[in-house]
Amino acid sequence: MKERFTRREFLTTLEAIGLTAALDGFNWSKAAEDSAAALRPKKVDALENEPVITIAHCCDPQLGFGEAATPEEAYAADLARLKKEVELLNELKPDLVLYAGDMTNNWKEVAKDWPEVLKTIEAPVLVAPGNHDIPDPVKAPVVKTFTDVFGKEYDSVVLNGWKIVAFNSQYVRPTEERALYDAQVEWFRSELESAKAAGLRSIVASHVPPFVKSLDEKDEYFNFPATLRQTFLDYLVANDATFYLAGHTHTTLERDYLGTPILNGETTSRNFDRRDFGFRLLKIDEKLNYTWDFIEVQKNPAGAAK
Repeated sequence: MKERFTRREFLTTLEAIGLTAALDGFNWSKAAEDSAAALRPKKVDALENEPVITIAHCCDPQLGFGEAATPEEAYAADLARLKKEVELLNELKPDLVLYAGDMTNNWKEVAKDWPEVLKTIEAPVLVAPGNHDIPDPVKAPVVKTFTDVFGKEYDSVVLNGWKIVAFNSQYVRPTEERALYDAQVEWFRSELESAKAAGLRSIVASHVPPFVKSLDEKDEYFNFPATLRQTFLDYLVANDATFYLAGHTHTTLERDYLGTPILNGETTSRNFDRRDFGFRLLKIDEKLNYTWDFIEVQKNPAGAAK
């Protein structure tokens, strides 16, 4: 990965997720600070009141990436855990199941089992594609392979006074698919800004998180380009994005930006921190208190990191 972007690539990357207004001199940082001064989420051990929304935050099922003697055995084990996850999801009955990308390890295999798996999930499903679903640079034929199974490469849903916006973070890398990327530009900005205008709080989801540990960390495989992060996050907070759900890291992470939690949960394929296989259940009440509890699918024989 390149350490520096050219000015053209930088402008392209900003445009790709709908932040061209930042180039017009608008002070998104000040707007974000003003928004962050309002009520922000608070993690608690247990909610005192009923949640207004419950979201299953599922990361990287990535069929075929698990540790096994052969690729075939890895795929079979990952699929078995995915099916167990679906059983638990149907028992828990969340308002929404959010998959934060990497549905398979090889994008060419996305239609192998997912069409049947999707039929078994009872709750609404929202998917933010990963880099193994739509590798970069984004190419139209690969996008079509993904959308043939999952319907859209980015989408949103309004539930119980919240808008959940799942976008394709592959567009933070340069692409020559101008029409596709322009469509996400228009859509992303419209979704966030219309939600704020309607008085809705937003939950934003993508595969790649803006950063892993700190806002000023170096560019790498697991984060957004450094030139983009703060403007992007300021834009989200200014438009009342209240949570950020991601995948990609295969490690469990909790951090925040101006009081907006950025969360990466466990997977059902491979966890680099050796945590057990499973997913997270996000529950939020009307006061923005929240829980983000781990739901175990299977013990990890490798054991958790000490």
